[in-house]
Amino acid sequence: MKLELDEGRVFGARYWTVKPVPEWDLAGDWGGVDTWHRMVEWMVETFGPTPKDGVWTPSCRWYVNNAKFWFRNEKDRDWFLLRWS
Repeated sequence: MKLELDEGRVFGARYWTVKPVPEWDLAGDWGGVDTWHRMVEWMVETFGPTPKDGVWTPSCRWYVNNAKFWFRNEKDRDWFLLRWS
């Protein structure tokens, strides 16, 4: 699975983003659904739960939104990359 890196802002705060881009198999099936769920579970176990109201809670450590993981700390993003790349 390819991981696209970018940056964004939430309430003016800088966040590092990672967008998992799954690969399609020869049958046209997307193999990333199970991986995506495992990624989310790993994020909760490692960094704690995401806010219940999504990205509308300011200054959270991480978010999952718009098919991306958003990290407040660059080191958390790096830890994610080490685990999933």
